[in-house]
Amino acid sequence: MVNTPVPWGSQVEPKLERAIFRLLSKAGAFSETDYPALSAAARRARRTLMEHLVAEGRVSENDLAFCTAETCGLEFEEIDTDSLPRELCKEVPSALAARNRVIPVRVQEGTLCVASAEPLAPSVLENLRRVSSKRVIVHIAPSAAVAEGIRILYGQTLADEQQHDPAAVEDEVDAASAVQLLDGLLADAAQQQASDIHIEPEESRLRVRMRVDGMLREHGFYPKAVAAPLVSRIKVLSKLNIAERRSPQDGSFFFECNGENIDLRVSTLPSLHGEKAVIRLLASKSRKVTLERLGMEPDALELFRSFIVRPHGIILITGPTGSGKSTTLYASLLMIRSSAINIITVEDPVEYQIEGITQVQIDHAEKITFAKALRAMLRQDPDVIMVGEIRDRETADIALRAALTGHLVFSTLHTNDAPGALTRLVDMGCEPYLVASSVCGVLAQRLMRLNCPACSEPYSPSPDLVLRLGLPDPDKPRTWYRGRGCGRCHQTGYTGRIGTFELLKIDDDVREKLITSASTDQIRSLALAKGMRALRADSLLKVERGQTTPEEVLRVTAAD
Repeated sequence: MVNTPVPWGSQVEPKLERAIFRLLSKAGAFSETDYPALSAAARRARRTLMEHLVAEGRVSENDLAFCTAETCGLEFEEIDTDSLPRELCKEVPSALAARNRVIPVRVQEGTLCVASAEPLAPSVLENLRRVSSKRVIVHIAPSAAVAEGIRILYGQTLADEQQHDPAAVEDEVDAASAVQLLDGLLADAAQQQASDIHIEPEESRLRVRMRVDGMLREHGFYPKAVAAPLVSRIKVLSKLNIAERRSPQDGSFFFECNGENIDLRVSTLPSLHGEKAVIRLLASKSRKVTLERLGMEPDALELFRSFIVRPHGIILITGPTGSGKSTTLYASLLMIRSSAINIITVEDPVEYQIEGITQVQIDHAEKITFAKALRAMLRQDPDVIMVGEIRDRETADIALRAALTGHLVFSTLHTNDAPGALTRLVDMGCEPYLVASSVCGVLAQRLMRLNCPACSEPYSPSPDLVLRLGLPDPDKPRTWYRGRGCGRCHQTGYTGRIGTFELLKIDDDVREKLITSASTDQIRSLALAKGMRALRADSLLKVERGQTTPEEVLRVTAAD
């Protein structure tokens, strides 16, 4: 195991490799113009470029280590393997050392110095910090010296493990690699404020993507061999059955980052090339959004507040998956929460735990449905009820009647606009008079990406773009803003998101239309005539203020 090192360059970016090659070429054994030919020869020999240079005698391991250190801005370490203190092995586990070709060199004033033949990936550094509970600095040393150091410090331990079980060392290394990779992915996702991590095994590799600001981004590709250990690690933390690989599973666990616990929801799904896992990162307590921060215009916020402080009635939040409906529901409950109000929710799943509120989790295995839970909740003397989603007529009927009998009810529906929620309930089989009498307001919403503050710049839109947005006077001079792309926004031009809303007040005129079986378009026309601001119109206000781009408006309101 010790004699099978990770190939040099496995963690080195091509640009860095080229810079090291440039520095090595100054010694005269080859020139910088030899790079393409030597790289091709290394590929034919199935080596990395640096392995090839050493194997062919073009450079010594010492020269390679020295140039690597200088290029990376790290210190060169000349390891005296005979004087390595044996107690150092307790600072770095054997599997972590063997897998990543790294050895502890010394501990001084709470700092652990480690040596490696190449720069270490951030995930490896973070794992070293976790296992040692110390500040970690990396020095670069010759590969042979690192290998000898691993043999001296860990050789007997690895040999004993291998004698006990020939696969033990490899299994330990795979497990350690999975721990490092998962810790690194979670830390990266938290830093980027990603909402989801997609771990997707493919035929010859493992693909990882992250959803940031509602859009999936490539995060990296990894060896296929790490896929199964990584998913197993996730399942162990989520208390799932690691032996079950043919059925979907759901679970959860917590991850600590920068002193803060992040709540994670896990879903696994069998696929052609192995189990896919998706990890959803839920907002921590410090990042939970209030109504004031959702992005509602002042007039809409005032009207919505008047709905949620009513003693009874039903308030519906509509929009597609990922439009922020749950966030709006929780922000509403947080606003009205008090010791004088009994609030009960039924959710699938419970995304955020709120102190002072009774939350019920749907359990399909135990046959706890929305309708069954809702009936039980009505016997618990509630003032406010939140139903995670109305999916069928039975649940809809119970919710509507609860609103008529003195309860304030919050729920969600999947419709494109606010008026469509009313006709959707009727299409489910609910009586029009029940819908008209119980619903007091409908809020439709989407999430739009915000311009990156670091690279946002003004520009003048073309008349064609103005016409596509349905605005008058396309030739009128306008100054809008867009991000050109920078390191802070990962070259996307966007950082963060904001809500855009369409708020429908159910008044007597709308009720009359509904009772007479009016269509969605008829109700919408009436609402617009009475002052309802459509989703696109609300979105364009944010464009005029420089918060987002017209392209985002067209993306999120294309079907409206």
